[in-house]
Amino acid sequence: MKHKLSLFLVGFFTINILYSQQVSEDLPKIFYKNEKTVSINLLTNGFGLGYRYGNRINYYEKRIFDVELSAIKHPKEVKSKALSSSSKSFVFGKKNSVFDLRFGYGKQNQLNSKKERGSVAIRYFYSLGGDVAFLKPIYYDITYVLPDGTLLKEQEKFNAEIHKSSDVDGRTSFFKGFSEMQFVPGAFIKGGFNFEFSQSETFIHAIEAGIIFQAYISKLDIMAIDNNQRFLFNIYACYRFGKIINAQKISESYLKKRKRRQRFFL
Repeated sequence: MKHKLSLFLVGFFTINILYSQQVSEDLPKIFYKNEKTVSINLLTNGFGLGYRYGNRINYYEKRIFDVELSAIKHPKEVKSKALSSSSKSFVFGKKNSVFDLRFGYGKQNQLNSKKERGSVAIRYFYSLGGDVAFLKPIYYDITYVLPDGTLLKEQEKFNAEIHKSSDVDGRTSFFKGFSEMQFVPGAFIKGGFNFEFSQSETFIHAIEAGIIFQAYISKLDIMAIDNNQRFLFNIYACYRFGKIINAQKISESYLKKRKRRQRFFL
């Protein structure tokens, strides 16, 4: 009986030590992927920037928190240029510049990990959340010809009933109209794939592509036409880059605790 008990104890501590060694090898892999990244986004109706924090749940999953700011364009936008060489280009009939701020929460799952340096990790993700569109009125430099032949220059918002393209001498400063900004709240859902190809263990470089569906409580009044939308569907692609955060410190702290437990039992 004592012989069997001795064998059991030897086997127990041997397995425990081997398991600890295995944990020490796996921990950096498990904790190594908490990350902070920024992105440069190209959408079918605009462009933007983003920030993401990824918090690992386990080896395959992460919680992701996104903040993104995008400029939204209307499909009917066509840039024009007034005859004056000093004038700024403008989109005739555009009433508001629209910017969208999104806050999202979701998950990212790993489909294929990087087996060696230089390979590609493939993940899929989804997120949803709230967003708000900022509508800033656009002012134009308008030139009127008075009956006596003199020219009168004014800064006005576009009015389809009185303004013609020949009257427009360009757009005014981008900052004019901020005090009249309107806000339109909404919500979104987003999903896609992420291809991480960095050759470094501390930095992240990835290409991401997916779709975004956005819904607002009212139409986004971009152009002076009737087909402004409150539901937007976008295909997007982005370049994402960033760094790994605080991974090794977590694993080293965990290993120290295990070593102290091992010394206590041995």
